[in-house]
Amino acid sequence: MNLDLYTETVGLSYEEAIKEAERCLNCKHKPCVDGCVAHMEIPSMIKAFLEGRGEEAKQIAESKNSFPEICGRVCYQDIQCEAKCVRMKMNAPVKIGLIERFIGDHYSSNKKIENENSINVAIIGSGPSGLSCALTLRQAGFNVTVFEKKSILGGVLKFGIPPYRLPNNVVDNRIEELMDLGVKFQVEENFGRTRDYMSLFNEGFDAMYLAMGASKQNFSKIEGSDHPKLIGWKQFLSILNIGEDSFHEHFKHIKRLCVVGGGNVAMDVSISAAKFGIETHLIYRRTIDLMPARKAEIEECLHLGVKVHELVDPIAVYDNEDQLHVKCKHTKLVKVDEFDRGTIVDDEGFFELDCDLMVMAIGSSVKRLNFDGLALDSQGRIIVNEQYETNIDRVYAAGDIVSGTKTVIHALSAGKLAAQSIINRFSKGNE
Repeated sequence: MNLDLYTETVGLSYEEAIKEAERCLNCKHKPCVDGCVAHMEIPSMIKAFLEGRGEEAKQIAESKNSFPEICGRVCYQDIQCEAKCVRMKMNAPVKIGLIERFIGDHYSSNKKIENENSINVAIIGSGPSGLSCALTLRQAGFNVTVFEKKSILGGVLKFGIPPYRLPNNVVDNRIEELMDLGVKFQVEENFGRTRDYMSLFNEGFDAMYLAMGASKQNFSKIEGSDHPKLIGWKQFLSILNIGEDSFHEHFKHIKRLCVVGGGNVAMDVSISAAKFGIETHLIYRRTIDLMPARKAEIEECLHLGVKVHELVDPIAVYDNEDQLHVKCKHTKLVKVDEFDRGTIVDDEGFFELDCDLMVMAIGSSVKRLNFDGLALDSQGRIIVNEQYETNIDRVYAAGDIVSGTKTVIHALSAGKLAAQSIINRFSKGNE
């Protein structure tokens, strides 16, 4: 086993963080802020850090982003804030993500509870949106209980991101901090099946926040899709995140792995498998240059020796002795104009590959909720207004369950904003 699978990439030392922060020009128009999904005051955070006010720097970060140490690790800074950095035009952008990670890791924000009140809020889901909402509400004095379907807290932060990118202890530390602040957690609570959502109001809760994310794995409609040697990316990464022993036990017999997809999830699976020493093949129906994954992830994938098969699309899987036979059709792209990614059409011939396991890594979508009366769109996403209110009074929702699959920072930001709407609703005179 390659231990890099569970060894996090080293961050910046204090000296390196200072040196990098000194590169910030503190631009008047702050393009990095515009590039940040949460519109965090990045120059102000960096300035406070440089002036020796590290705790204030963390508070600035947390005013828009509840968990800077997490975003500093998993945010796509290269296509967001850093992509807007003026330094990009000179040599290289300021490493905003690594600075944010250092600040998040090394300074305390001294969180305090303001104005304790008797308002009880139930949060369904312990992923980034739910945790962010819980923190903001609790700091405002609300009584918060987070309900989680699984036996382990953290949602996609614990099961959807490889540990070399986001170690479990980073997430666990934040959850422990929330517990210390008084946030309650209940696990193995499956609403819509074993419990009715609206029963929470009968139990004394004044508001409800739905933050279940996009929990439904996407699978291609191929012949043999129910084959036991064909699994989804969530199963793969969940096993990975449980720990080294679990991963080794489940995948020690896998010599050749086939991964389907071209996004960041496909890269996470492919890179993890390659680090483990598995011969990894990545199947994508378009070309490498059209992959939606981050360029850095694609480059790492190729560097690790992952074999990318472009312009092929799986159509069937079936047994071939003790292996899984994957049959794909060749594809080609028909472009309408220079900006079109191309319409996929069948080409002549087939591509075939034997493997020990196939992972479908084409993202996820929203699972339609069993919630009577809740307004949903055609894709099963919850419909909300600008205040994150659903059509049911005192029921709020945000994150992937509303927007569809987006990034961690989108979810964290949405959770904080939704919390503020709840706070406004129950402020004096509006209860």
